[in-house]
Amino acid sequence: MALLWLSAGCSREDQRLQQHRKQFESLGATTAAIGEAWLAGSVSGTFTLTALDRTFQLVEQEQTALAASPNALLDPRGAELSQAAEKLLRLLARLTGDVRSADATAVRQHLADIPIKPGESR
Repeated sequence: MALLWLSAGCSREDQRLQQHRKQFESLGATTAAIGEAWLAGSVSGTFTLTALDRTFQLVEQEQTALAASPNALLDPRGAELSQAAEKLLRLLARLTGDVRSADATAVRQHLADIPIKPGESR
């Protein structure tokens, strides 16, 4: 019985980590889409800054949700996700500065550095 309970617990934790990974991948893809739209001239700087700010908030919320479970951070996959989230937050801050200064070269460089992207399985 204890083994069954332990197995179910591991399965739930795996599912939670997978769900967090999907959320972070989505937020990474969102970051890329926002930056690419700005580079293409499809959206204004004001729209871009607002979208980057909202994405920053969503990454923060997801990182907080991940960190709410100590077991998630003990798991190497959870620790890696937490580190990737921190990198994504710093990258979003840089992108915000890049857009404010209209530095397209820096935006391109930072978009290439998005730490977690869809399809990257670790």
